[in-house]
Amino acid sequence: MTVLTKFWQKNFADFVSVLGMVASDDDKPDCLTYCLQGSKLNLVSWGHEYLRCLAGQIGTQYQSRIEKSEPVDDILSLVDQIIPEFINHNEEAEAVDLLMEVERLNKLGDFCNKNNYERVCNYLLSCQAYAADTEE
Repeated sequence: MTVLTKFWQKNFADFVSVLGMVASDDDKPDCLTYCLQGSKLNLVSWGHEYLRCLAGQIGTQYQSRIEKSEPVDDILSLVDQIIPEFINHNEEAEAVDLLMEVERLNKLGDFCNKNNYERVCNYLLSCQAYAADTEE
């Protein structure tokens, strides 16, 4: 397979991933599946709704993979692209939710600053009632 063919396959997978956001069944992670087959570059260019869809499917797939002892590195690389976009657009709650779902809440400090730390802290405090135990 030529380099050019691989390039077009990855770009097509990116496009199908966006279509999967609106045209697939709710129980199928088509958006994430095709995103992982695609270029995995510049996810933010597809828009905020796309990132929210990916975030939801990442949480579900992460848990599924952990239960099956499958690797999650590819999913976590997407999380690293999504979190800054959420934080930069005042969507700290979505960022915190995603980090909690993929058990990476310790990375939250890297994204907090004087403009958002209060919102982040307030959201974390509101989440404490839903934590199963003090470790969460």
